Amino acid sequence: MSTENEGKWMLKTVSVPTQFEPLFEEAEKKVHQFFEQQRQAPEEGTIEIHGSRYVLVRGAAFSVEFFQLVRKIFGSDKHLEADRFSASLLYELAHAVGQSDARNFHETMGLTDPIARLSAGPIHFSHTGWAFVDILPESQPSPDEDFFLVYKHPFSFECDAWLETDSQVEHPVCIMNAGYSSGWCQESFGIPLEAREITCRSLGDESCLFIMAQPQCIEQKINDYIDGHSELELADQQLAFNSYLGSNTSFEQHSTDEKPWHSSLHQRLLTYARNLESTQKQLSENIRLLEAEIEERKRIERELQESEVRWRELTDATFDAILVSRDSRILDWNFASTKLFNVTPEVLEKVSLIELFGEEHREKIAEAIKSGETQITSLQLLQSGKETIVDIQIHQTHYRDKPALIFAVRDVTEQTKAMQRLERLANYDALTGLPNRTRFQRIVNRSILASNFSDKHGMLFLDLDNFKAINDNFGHSAGDLLLYELSRRMSEAIRGNNTICRLGGDEFAVWIPDLECDEDAEQVARQIIHCLKTPIEIQRVSHRVTFSIGIAIYPHDGTDYATLSRHSDTAMYQAKKLGKNRFCSYSQVKR
Repeated sequence: MSTENEGKWMLKTVSVPTQFEPLFEEAEKKVHQFFEQQRQAPEEGTIEIHGSRYVLVRGAAFSVEFFQLVRKIFGSDKHLEADRFSASLLYELAHAVGQSDARNFHETMGLTDPIARLSAGPIHFSHTGWAFVDILPESQPSPDEDFFLVYKHPFSFECDAWLETDSQVEHPVCIMNAGYSSGWCQESFGIPLEAREITCRSLGDESCLFIMAQPQCIEQKINDYIDGHSELELADQQLAFNSYLGSNTSFEQHSTDEKPWHSSLHQRLLTYARNLESTQKQLSENIRLLEAEIEERKRIERELQESEVRWRELTDATFDAILVSRDSRILDWNFASTKLFNVTPEVLEKVSLIELFGEEHREKIAEAIKSGETQITSLQLLQSGKETIVDIQIHQTHYRDKPALIFAVRDVTEQTKAMQRLERLANYDALTGLPNRTRFQRIVNRSILASNFSDKHGMLFLDLDNFKAINDNFGHSAGDLLLYELSRRMSEAIRGNNTICRLGGDEFAVWIPDLECDEDAEQVARQIIHCLKTPIEIQRVSHRVTFSIGIAIYPHDGTDYATLSRHSDTAMYQAKKLGKNRFCSYSQVKR
């Protein structure tokens, strides 16, 4: 990072010719300001720099390890073809990322001058861990066909990743470095630019050396530079490999509609898929044969062990209802069946399986039998006005030498109701019945995930004014009754798709999806304030209660739950400062 020494900003994250130093000193200040605003919150899985989300990715995963993966797909005899595909894909990806990062940085830091935009690139490049940039004196960064940039990356992450693995390579490897840097410069100057690595430490060269120029000029610029530097010893494959990158590639000189690497990838993936399909078919056949063998053994074992007495002892010993059925007729049952279905043995002899479970479940049971399902869960039976919830296990068997089905029916009524109670306790506030913080956060996150940045949603943060005085003077029971009543009033006042939640204590929140405009959120805030104008009577004492409300709007006040919550909370405190019983939007706080 740069430092200030006696009023002068000293460059440390980039090396440039002397005449460019003033420009890059200003750029380093801007980049330093940008990266000063960092927030890391592992408990949220969040890294933010200047308000934007970032992720940490291991360098080797986007360099040597990616090349190795593609080599496996293409086959051991197609390494060069695989590497060309990998390089083309990574170059285009990095070029697009470089453009996107440049655009975001320019807009965030208010940069409009092309030179200032470009000079920030190498410094941003260093801060984000790609490589250090050493711009050589021959460079001429002008926004026309004469654009020429020659530079080195002494600490390229891609080159280091290859060197650490001792993997053999016959071409330059700093693919993403070239793509990212040319993407940034292209976005800065507004002209198409490409970059090529002509020497690379991974090949035993002294340095990773790059040349950047416009696509139609870059081959000539490279040749001119090599002609003027006789000390460079380049193998033909180094230059030939570079021709497969960027928009000025030899692919486009082919008469076919498809680029060779694209066609090659298609053929390789097709072959890979066919091999996989063949393997799966063989595996499926082996599984089928194994299942057939297992079924045969089970049949023999069942026949050997089959005994009417033992069957009766086993089935009567279980709490589950056991039914044996063939063609919907009930052939046998255990004692628990009469208790669960509240019928006599004589009735079981006469009724069909569908009549026993109820006509409303005919299709569900028939479909389960037809498709070979082994389980039906949470089937609701209505018997004598009482609801019973059951789980059913279905097993194939033989009964008196003919195929049949065993239905094991378990009463899970109490278990299901207990789970429902637990689920409600986990998602709803016990006092008010409103969604709690956990459920509210899930609702907001689902809404955001389903949204585009053109959508608008609102988050309201509500804090009850002077609630502590009510608790202190009238007791917590009065406070609880008051919270219950104002929750009821709010629910009636702002119905529809809006979600009200109690965050805890005297804090509430409201999520308002699909806003037409920001004022719609303010209108909801007015409705809440209005619904509390009438005093609330608790234990024959009238209480006038008010809310201070903060408003944050997705997406311009935040694009995630944590940011919207924080900003609406900030706006709420501003509303309190302004006198309470009012609302304030985060956009007003920012002004």
